[in-house]
Amino acid sequence: MILTNTPKTDKERAEHFHLVSIRFACLLTTKQDPMECERVQQRIEKLERQLMACNPSQLFTKMFENRAGEIGSELAMRYNYNTGRITLWRNTPLHQSGTVFQLRASI
Repeated sequence: MILTNTPKTDKERAEHFHLVSIRFACLLTTKQDPMECERVQQRIEKLERQLMACNPSQLFTKMFENRAGEIGSELAMRYNYNTGRITLWRNTPLHQSGTVFQLRASI
């Protein structure tokens, strides 16, 4: 996960700032799909502009280009270099509806 690495270059620092910003916006949203949140979309657009202005760092490319990389324990992100677009989604099963299974000891 890129957020656990200490950024070493200016590109990595700029990307790290945007990734942390996106992650916090996702944590604050009440929507199941973070891409439906306007705040998350705005922050993703800022990162997309950053990546268009300066090519992504090697670390960013390794983690997110055409593959799903984590930006948090429950968030995954993919960057498509050809289109310059970022896709973000929750990386948890949708069936976590609070189902509790009770264990019974057999005697």
